[in-house]
Amino acid sequence: MANFSDAIDPQQNVGDANSFMVRAQIEEAGQTFVYGTPVMVKAADGGLQAWDGTTVAFGIAGIMAEIIANNLGSTGSGAPVGFSPVLGIGSVVGNYTANSNQPSAVITPPMVPMSDGRLRFFVASQTTVFRAKIGTSVSVTPIATAQTQVGAAFGLTKDSGNNFWYVDTNKTGANAVLQIVGIDPREPIGTVGGHVLFVFLNSAIQIIA
Repeated sequence: MANFSDAIDPQQNVGDANSFMVRAQIEEAGQTFVYGTPVMVKAADGGLQAWDGTTVAFGIAGIMAEIIANNLGSTGSGAPVGFSPVLGIGSVVGNYTANSNQPSAVITPPMVPMSDGRLRFFVASQTTVFRAKIGTSVSVTPIATAQTQVGAAFGLTKDSGNNFWYVDTNKTGANAVLQIVGIDPREPIGTVGGHVLFVFLNSAIQIIA
């Protein structure tokens, strides 16, 4: 039974801060992933992209904090450059010529999202506790939460029925990227497809906070 997952999001900062560490990174070309997706920085060009699901060692930079990636035509298109103004900022749908006598003047349609070539993400720090649903890729189904899951290390798997990811109890050992630190207190223990609270393992964190 696929299509049971929802967005991974931050819940608590155990470092006594009142907010979660967020960074902005140039966006890799052609990305369409959504809020709550595990992300990684591509080594070749520094672009932020959806996690490939297989790079475990130093593979996860964090969790997407924007609603959706902008599907840029080129990596970091419009991103600011040092000692220069922000160039190319504009609608992710397309700008339209405002005046034929001013070819550089453009009009962005109302209600269209803007992009400066970067995406924000919640940094995968061990001080940030994230929340996700729990399931197993053996049967692609949700499973019941249990107190015995606390302390266990598992992996993450993308739901085959939607765009979200879940904590996968079928991925352990060398495939683990996180450690469960609690069961969501808003749901009774034993909830099938309930939410667990976790931190990323140091060995899986790509960017040292």
